[in-house]
Amino acid sequence: LIVRILLLLTVSLLWLSGCAYQNSSAPQGSWQAQKNTLEQLEQWQLTARLGIITKDDRGSLSLFWRQNHANYRMNLTNVVGKRVFDISQTPPLAVTLIDSDGKTHNAENARDLVYSLTGWDLPVEQLSYWIKGLPGKADSVTYDDNGRPKTIQSHGWQLRYAGYTQINGLWLPSGLELNHENTTLKLAISEWELN
Repeated sequence: LIVRILLLLTVSLLWLSGCAYQNSSAPQGSWQAQKNTLEQLEQWQLTARLGIITKDDRGSLSLFWRQNHANYRMNLTNVVGKRVFDISQTPPLAVTLIDSDGKTHNAENARDLVYSLTGWDLPVEQLSYWIKGLPGKADSVTYDDNGRPKTIQSHGWQLRYAGYTQINGLWLPSGLELNHENTTLKLAISEWELN
């Protein structure tokens, strides 16, 4: 009888410890802990160089991006500092783009708006996640030796992360390359600021 009670107590303790482990937070430094933090990171800004290559065009731009929850503002300038366009969204309003001539354009979708005005395929909505190294739920992902995303395939886009830098304990991309049909985007991030 005592053996049965001890056996039952041991099994119960093992079962409870297994449940406790499953409900605990992810180990610090793991990809799951990083992913959880990135999903909650809604206020940030970055400065980068953006190379755009299409079958008809090739250019290098400076990019400033500020994200504040669902609101964002992207400013693209050419090598001499002249505005190419500013694009912003403040939900529930539509996307607003101010072109190099100062004209304002509005649409429901940033990607379609940028494409209609420039011919550039720029996946603004998805890029706000990918630029943080955060794949979407339906994305196909491979990981590097440190457990961080190395490549992502999503909606016809192929992404390759060129490197990471540690900011405030988070590993954030320092560079990435995106390819989709006739468009290649190369992003070299020089500065991250997390709020």
